[in-house]
Order: sequence, then structure tokens, then C-alpha cells
Amino acid sequence: MRIHRLEIQAFGPFAGRQRIDFDELGAQGLFLLNGQTGAGKTSVLDAVCFALYGSVPGARQNGKRLRSDHAEATTAPEVVCEFSARGRRFEVTRSPQWDRPSARSGKGTTVQQAKTLLRERIGGSWVEKSARSDEAAVELGELLGMSLDQFTKVVLLPQGEFAAFLRADAKERRPLLQRLFNTQRFEAVEQALALDAGTARTGYDQARAAVEQLLRAAREEAARHLNPGEVPEEAATGAAELEQLQRALAALAGRAAAEAAGAAAELEQLRRLVTEQEQRLGDHAELAMLEELEDKHRSNEPACRQLAEDLEAHRRAELLAAPIRHRDQAAAQAGLAREQAGRLAEAAASHPLYADYAAELPAPPPGGDPEETLEGLLAEAADRAGARLGQVQALLPEEERLRALADSEAQLEAGLLGLSVEMRRTAEQTEALRAEAARLQADLQSLQTSAADVPDLERGLEAAEALAATVTEHEACRAQLAEAAGARDEAKALQLDLKERWLDLLQQRLDNAAAELASRLEDGVPCPVCGSAEHPAPAGSPTGRLVGEDEEAAARQKHGEAEARLARAQQECSRLEARLAALAARGGETPADEAEAAVEQARTGLEAARQAAQARERLESQAAAAAAALEELARQAARLDVDHAAAGTELRAVQAQREELGRKLAELTPAGRTLAEHAGDLSALIAALSAAAKALDASRHAEASLERSQAELAAAIADSAFDGEEQVHAALLSAADLKAMQAEIEDHTLLGQRLQLLQDSEKVVRARRDRQAGPALPAADDVEVLRGRAAELEQEVRDRQVRSGVLQASDRQLQSYGPRLAEAAAELEAARERYERIQSVADTVRGLGENDRKMTLTTYVLAARLEQIAAAASERLAAMTDGRYTLVHDDSKSGNKKSGLGLHVNDAWTGQRRDTATLSGGESFMASLALALGLADVVQAEAGGVDIETLFVDEGFGSLDEQALEQVMDALEGLRDGGRMVGLVSHVPEMKLRIPAQLQVAKGRQGSTVQLVFAETGAV
Repeated sequence: MRIHRLEIQAFGPFAGRQRIDFDELGAQGLFLLNGQTGAGKTSVLDAVCFALYGSVPGARQNGKRLRSDHAEATTAPEVVCEFSARGRRFEVTRSPQWDRPSARSGKGTTVQQAKTLLRERIGGSWVEKSARSDEAAVELGELLGMSLDQFTKVVLLPQGEFAAFLRADAKERRPLLQRLFNTQRFEAVEQALALDAGTARTGYDQARAAVEQLLRAAREEAARHLNPGEVPEEAATGAAELEQLQRALAALAGRAAAEAAGAAAELEQLRRLVTEQEQRLGDHAELAMLEELEDKHRSNEPACRQLAEDLEAHRRAELLAAPIRHRDQAAAQAGLAREQAGRLAEAAASHPLYADYAAELPAPPPGGDPEETLEGLLAEAADRAGARLGQVQALLPEEERLRALADSEAQLEAGLLGLSVEMRRTAEQTEALRAEAARLQADLQSLQTSAADVPDLERGLEAAEALAATVTEHEACRAQLAEAAGARDEAKALQLDLKERWLDLLQQRLDNAAAELASRLEDGVPCPVCGSAEHPAPAGSPTGRLVGEDEEAAARQKHGEAEARLARAQQECSRLEARLAALAARGGETPADEAEAAVEQARTGLEAARQAAQARERLESQAAAAAAALEELARQAARLDVDHAAAGTELRAVQAQREELGRKLAELTPAGRTLAEHAGDLSALIAALSAAAKALDASRHAEASLERSQAELAAAIADSAFDGEEQVHAALLSAADLKAMQAEIEDHTLLGQRLQLLQDSEKVVRARRDRQAGPALPAADDVEVLRGRAAELEQEVRDRQVRSGVLQASDRQLQSYGPRLAEAAAELEAARERYERIQSVADTVRGLGENDRKMTLTTYVLAARLEQIAAAASERLAAMTDGRYTLVHDDSKSGNKKSGLGLHVNDAWTGQRRDTATLSGGESFMASLALALGLADVVQAEAGGVDIETLFVDEGFGSLDEQALEQVMDALEGLRDGGRMVGLVSHVPEMKLRIPAQLQVAKGRQGSTVQLVFAETGAV
């Protein structure tokens, strides 16, 4: 993958469009990216990542606004990157989401969504591939062959991160390697094997539990019936134990069955004896009861004959009871009819309107029936009142209409009055609103000018606050720089002291090299220098003291640590100096009280302008509301005028109709009554007259019915055997007496029938025969004793049969356990073998069990990749350090920790392997650079051999001395082989002299800019 062109607009610190031609810049293979701190060197690399992946690396994405704060509000942020990959040329254009000023209202902002456009150059012209972010991401991912995380480690080489990676322990290296080499599939294998092992363990436990459950059930089944001494001891296998339990329980079941059969035979013999004795006692009891009943039947015979005669007299009297009852009912009804007719006739005569209609009736004829005559007069009066009621009811709707007209008149008068009041109130409101609208317009004119300066004042306040913050930050940075300078001076003094101490010890050790060698000689052992076994004159120490290797190494290590601390202190001072210069350029040296006064002045002016703007908006809203209210009041006044005229016309028409209808109804309505009330009075009079006439007619019919009933009763008594009505009453019986007599006669008759049946029964015949034979009857107590013994024996038989059945069922249950136990045992053996096999594999890939190095499968894969990285990095590190240092992968264990991701450095000068943390600052930079380049080679191969033709190396060159810098530059020059383009990001002044092709980033108040500079020719 090679980058040809990059365009940046309104992105990061870049306000205007910046164009970078990487083909021209990297024509010589190596170029320098430099500029002041904060100018935007890293933002150039961010733009490359954003164009290719739609995101920026690592922590810079979090909380960072991609759109430039220096750009115009309407300028859209955009990054364009033209690149080649896999023999094809592409152009990708991306714009992040940003807030665009609203074009419709002119106020506020509108969210502009992110955009992406991917084009490919085919046949000399650009062809659009996709305008969707998701589709473009898939296409670019396939072209580049690596993720953003891999891209930032392969194409953008951040030395700070690789220095941390170099000094990290195995646990800290693991996450980075996992992200780069995508080892999720190996972790998935570990998890899948662990899951399979758990499933196999569950199957094994279930199979073992099934066998144990069968054996436990068999033991419990046998223990329910066997005594402790009868339970066999546990056998070597479950099958043998089950067979012993089956034999013991089968023998017990056989004994129980034999005992139950013997008890059943004894019970049958006893039952036959009890049945025979009970039958004799029952037969004799039946005979005794027969004899007792015969005596009772003979003694009741005379009384039953008298009861039959009394019952016959009652039946004859019952024939005359109905005529007597009819006569009594007719007499009662006649009396009630006479009483009701008199009461209703009196009620009709007392009605207020009765006199008006009775006076018009003709006089009754002489000699007629008074009741019949009165009935005719009442009916005639009812007819006359009915005729008048019809006339009145015909006029009832007119009376209701008169009432409705009166209600309508009252409502119209009230509405007319309300409309008059509403018209006056509307006129008053109109005058008041006109005055209020004039006042609001005057106030608006006074606020128009003071509220127009809010945007300018807001920008002035932001600038003043930014300056005050810069002043505060400048003072804090100056204090931090003073503290850091003191720490740097202390670290430098300590480093010089320790370096002198180490060099002194090293010189002493070199001076005493012969004496140190002589101290190791042993008699008879060849000299490692001359090979002689004799040592006649061993050399001694010139100073009298030998400096050991451990003492010299400890001094060297302390010096290395002090040198690393000094490098860190120098870097911190450089960072703070650059930051202080940047703050001073932004006005940080302005006096603090002057900056605060400017902020307060801007805030006061802005607050006053904002209040004026708010007051103006409020007055504009009130003026618009007042104008709308005036228009509404005008429409309401016109509507009220029309409604008032219409209501007056309608009121006059209703009044004329009411007066005409009132005169018409007054002619037919009695004084003091309404027409409806008069109709009610007529209806009540007609009802009273009709009821009285009907009651008189019913009274005459009741008297006639009474006379007929008396004649019928006298004729019936004359034809009967009774002399009068008194004898009939005496012969009649009450219902209770009649029922008792009938029951007594029926009981006597049934007793005779029962005696006849008992005399011929089998029991009586058998008892008489047994009495003649003469054997003595058994005592009832003796039979009861036999019966109790039979009941006890019956319960015993049931208990024995139940026990026998339970034992037989248990025996069958134990027999069924045999095949099930064999099947369960076979399943247990298969589950055990499977579990042990899968668990062994799972433990191995998880670094457990027989895995001596405690290395998981994922760690094993990462260790192989780390070994490749160390081998690739060692080639470059050896070239940078004249063959002194190489990186070595270490997979040995440390205590109980898992092995696999260790990293050490081999020092060819001392022949020792040591920790990477012991390297000096410059050595650490060279090692981390070599490590980054080696990692790029391995990741490139892992990504399918994608050609990486563009590399960026970010910072770190300031920690190198002149010789180390020369060696590193030689190694970087080697990266250009094959047409590769390498960009170095650095502040080091010497780099500007070494590298003619440069991309310079300059910062300013209006945003940063870039330019291409070629030092040899001075071309720009």
C-alpha cells in the first residue's frame, strides 16, 4: 500500500485546504515531517487514518472534535486520500459529522451527517465504487488487509508505545499482540474445549450417579424387608452385590407366601362354624317374633271394628260439606259487595265536579229499584264528563306550546341584554389594546440598537476568556518548567557521579585482570591462558584489592538507571519549554490582572446586550399578540351587532304569538286551574263514577248467588240420612283424627298379612323342626367369642398376604435392576474414557495438567509470533548497534507464572542476556524502533503479504548520540529498498540537515498550514 496524495480541509488544526503530494515528497525515499509542538504533525497522520478507516488512532479519538475550530462556520471538514494497493489505484473522500449553520432560519445549527466516497481509477478516469460508509469500509478492509490497530503499528510506528512494549512484562504484552494477530479463534478453541470438557464431566457424573442410584435403590429395597443380620456384605462389584440381595429377598418372599396360605385355610374352617351357629340363633329368633305378633293382632281386633263404623259415618257427612261451604262463601261475598258499593258511591258524590254534572241528569222514574236507578244515574254522569274530557285533551298541546313560547321569550330577553353588555365590553377592550400597542412600538424603537451587538460581544468574551486561560496555563507551565529543570540538574549530577564511579571500577578491574585470573588458578588444573598445570608465580593486584564482576555490573546498572532518569528529565524539560513557547505565542505573557479585567469588561457588556435582546424579543412577541387581539376584537364587535338585531326581531315575533294563544285557552280553563289540571280532575271524576256503578252491579249479583246457595243446601239435607245441619257437623272428623284412624286400621290389616307370610317362611319352619329335635341352642356369648376369633384371624391373614405381596413385588423390582445396572455400568465406563481424554486435551491447551510450561494455546501462538518479531527486529538492531545487541524471545517460566511472552536482549560485548529495561535511553529507542520494524514485517506477512510501500516513524531521535543516530539513519535508509517511502517525524535539528525532503507544518492564529521544502535546491 502506497500513499500518493493527501488533502485536508477544516480538519484538526488545519482551517483551509492543505494539499500534500507524497509522490513528490518521497521521490528520494526518505522525507522529514517537522514543525512546532502543537502545529499538527500528528494530525497529518490522523488524517491518513481517518480517510482509510473513518476513525483516528487510540485515545486521540476520545473527546476530540475532528472539525477544525479555526475554519469558517460554513466550511465542511473533509479529508481526501489517493493511494495504491494490490496493483489498483483508489481515492477515498471522508467528511465527519459536524454542526452546519442553519440555512433556513439563519439561527442555530443543523447536524450534517458523515459522508464517504470511494473511487477507483480505471482507464484514465475515476469510477465511483461506493458512497456508503459501511460498503466503503468493507472494500477498504479487503484492500488494506489489516485493521486500524494493525495499521497504526505497521504503517505508523509510534516509538513511545513500542518503548513501553519493550519494557513491559508478559502480561502487558499480551493484549497488544492479541489485537494485532487476531487470536480470537485460538481463544475460541480453548473455550470450546473447556466447554466440551465440562459437558463430558457432566455426562460422567450423571453416568456415575445413575449407577450409584441403582445400587442405592437396590440396597434400600432390600433393607425394607431384611433384618440387619440377613443383609449380605458389600461385594467387590455392584453386580455381585445386587445378585446377593436378590437371593436373600427371594428366600424371604417364599417363606412369607407359605405362612399366608396356612393362615387362610384355618380362617375358612372357623368361618363355616360361625355361620352354622349364627343361622340357628336367627331361626329361633324369627319364630319367637311370630308368636309375639300373633298375640298382638288378636287383642286389637274389637277396637278396629269400631273405628271402621265411625269412618263410614264421616264419609256420608262429607257429601253435604260442599253445599254448606258454598252457602258460607256466597254470604261472605254478598256482604263485601254491599260494603264496597256504598263506599264507592259516597266517594263519587264527594268529588268537586260531581254536582255540576248530577244537576243536569233527568229525575229517576218512580217505583224502580233504588240501586239499579242509582247505577244508571252514575253511568250517565260518567258519559257527560267523558265528552267534556275529550274537548279538554284536544287543547292540551296548545297549552304546552304557550308555555314554550313564554320560556323562549324569557331566554331571548336575557340574551339581548347579554349582547348589549358584551358590545360595551368589546369597545372598552379595543380602546385599551390600541393604547398598549402604541406603547410597545415606542419601547421597541429604544431597544433596537443595543440588542444588535450580541454576536460580536460573544466572540469578544470568548477571546478574552481564552486569553485569560492561556495566561493561567502559562504561569503554571513556567512553574512546572522550573521544577523540571531542577530535577534534570539533580539527575545529571547523579548520572555523572555514577558514571565516574562505574568507569573507575571498570578501570580497576581491567588493571587487575591478571590478578583476577590468578585468583582462580588451582594446582593441577591447566591455566586457561597458557595451559600449564603448574603455577609458579601467580600475578598479584597492583592496588591490593580485586574488583569483582558483580561489583562492576552493579555500578554499571546504577549508571544505566541514572542515565535513563536523566533522559526522561530532559524530555520533560523539552516538552515544557515547547509548551511554554506555544503559550507565549498565544498571549500567555499578558499580565494576569489585565486579562481578568478584559474578561470582566467583555462579560458585563455581553450581559447588558443579552438582556436588551431578551427584552426586545419579549416586546416583539407582546406587540404581535396585541395586533392579533385587536383584529379579533374587531371581528367580534361586527358579529355582536348582527346577533343583537336578529335577537330583537325574534323576541317581538314570540311575544305576539304568546298573547294570541293565551286568549284562546282562557275561554276553556276554569279559574285558578290549568288546562292539564282540569283534564286530571275530569279523569278522576269519570274513574270514581265508573267504579261506583260497577260496585252496585256486583252487589246485586252477589245477593242473587246467596239465595241460590241456601236453596241448594236445604234440598241436600232433606235427601240425606241426617235430621239437620247440626248432625252433619257432628259426624265430620278433623283431618288429624281421620288420618290417625285410617293409619290404625291399615296397620292392623298389614300385621295380619305379615303373620300369614311369616308362618310359611323357611326360617320358622326350620326353627320348629329344630325345636322338635331337641338339641340345645348355643349361648350368644359363645358365638360372639367365635366371631371375634374369626375377625382376628382374618386380619392376620390379610397382613400375611400383604407382606407376601410386598415381598414378591420387591423381589421383582430387584430382578429388574440387573439389566439396568449392566447398561448403566457400560455407559459409565464410556463416559469416563471420553471425559479423561477431553479433559487432558483441554488442560493442555489451557496451560494446565501435563503442560510443563503452563502455556495456553493462544499464548503459544503469540509466542511464535513474538519469536518471529524478535528475529526480524534483531537484524535491524544488530545493524544499529554494530552487532552488540540482539532481541531474544524467552518462553521460560518464572515461579508459578505462565511462560511464553518474555523478551530479553543479548549483549555480545559481555555475553550476558539481560532485561530490556536495563537499556539506556538511546539504546531503548534503537531497540523499540527495531522492534516496531520487525513487528511491521511480521504483521505484513500475517495480513497476506500486503506490500507496505509507505512508513511513518514518529519521534524518539533526540535520545541518540551522533554515532547512534548515524547507525539508525543507515537502517532507515535500508527501508527504502524496493521503492518504499519512509517519513520521519522529529524535532531534532540535525535531522533537518540530513534529510533534504521535508514536510513542514506551521501553526498560526488562523490555523496550521503545510508546505513541501527541499533543502538541497531550496525549492518550495
